Amino acid sequence: MTALEELNRTILLCRDYVVDALSDEEICQCFQSRKVLCVSDLRNLSSHSGQTALVTLVSLLSRMGMQVGLSIPEVALLSPQPPLLGQSVRESLIASGETLVTGATVRCDSDFNPEMIFVLGNTEIGSSHAVSWRLCGTDWQGALSMEKTAGSQPWAAEWPVGSMVSAALAANEAFKFVMRCLPLRDQAARVFFEPSRSCDWNFGSVPLPKGSVDLGQVDVISAGAISQASLYAVMRFPRVQMRGRIFDDDLTAASNLNRNMLSVVTDVGTSKVQVVARCCGTKLQFDPVPKRFFGNSFEVRELAPRVLVGVDDIPSRWEVQRHTLGWVAVSGTSHFSISSSAHSPNEPCCGCLHPVDDPAGANPIPTVSFVSFWAGLAMAVRLLREVLASPYSPDRQHLWLTPLRMDQPRAAMWLPVAPRHDCPVHCMTSRLL
Repeated sequence: MTALEELNRTILLCRDYVVDALSDEEICQCFQSRKVLCVSDLRNLSSHSGQTALVTLVSLLSRMGMQVGLSIPEVALLSPQPPLLGQSVRESLIASGETLVTGATVRCDSDFNPEMIFVLGNTEIGSSHAVSWRLCGTDWQGALSMEKTAGSQPWAAEWPVGSMVSAALAANEAFKFVMRCLPLRDQAARVFFEPSRSCDWNFGSVPLPKGSVDLGQVDVISAGAISQASLYAVMRFPRVQMRGRIFDDDLTAASNLNRNMLSVVTDVGTSKVQVVARCCGTKLQFDPVPKRFFGNSFEVRELAPRVLVGVDDIPSRWEVQRHTLGWVAVSGTSHFSISSSAHSPNEPCCGCLHPVDDPAGANPIPTVSFVSFWAGLAMAVRLLREVLASPYSPDRQHLWLTPLRMDQPRAAMWLPVAPRHDCPVHCMTSRLL
């Protein structure tokens, strides 16, 4: 395997914008030659949220093939961070080098000369010629800023939703930095890749649970990038447990490594459901079903009361919706954008939201680590809110988000879903019309 194979989908995404004369090897090399330094002091790494922000950011950067430097103290992991192995944050991150994407190293060299710097919370840093951003946030909100330490708070949140948001925001900026280094076909497209001086995102806060949270029986359709990102997030929620089944007939391919958050290089050739089931451990207990989901098959019988669907194929979403008696969440991606929605039996279904198949859709699909991660994180938050009896209001049933320019007011849109006469699922609300 080579980084060229593993970054194939990211290279395809870049081809929407770069000049045709640029070779795949040149695009790949541009990603792999980028040096990114992640900096934190002991205080900001002494919380689960701070550790999750750093681990998630390093993973998203590595899955774009970048070289990551660390300037962090040695501190014990407060909670497991799969698929990383080790007892301390620094040890685990360094050991992850070249296990996510070939050639993507993680090291603590004193002579590391970065082009980008990401700083956790209110950590103090010296002067540098490199462009730098600061990651801050709370339990539910994540923020990124080029400002200095003034007004920044240390990471101390108990719940890590905001920390994963801040890591995704930072990964957006790293990707745009690479795109600014490449010759673009249309200079007008540069506006998409301009740096954001400051940006933030809030999934909406709800009261935090005091004790353990049992998410109950949950079935997961697909063990690909979106589902893996969603489960990556869920297993980092404190005191959460879940059980269910995960359906997928696919094997891990080299080209999956650029975005599958629970997969490593040695998983290539292994069943995706086995990879996920192994990674989730005892906190999230999944029975792997190494078959494609068909509603009438013997393996399905009856779906769980809650179902997560992480597939871009629209007819597959309809098939799941037809056989779901309870709540279903659906997330998908399209180039730089994500779509995330949830559907209870008394609400317009995913067929109402996506009534037309897209047979001309690109295959393979161009994508990059942080886009799939946003889609999975949004689905994980929806599941948590559903269990905590704090679902989004009907006018927020659907989220359409394009994370490249999160400093712009229309980067994200919350939308209602209307029932349709021509709903391909023939859901209850469409029949009532």
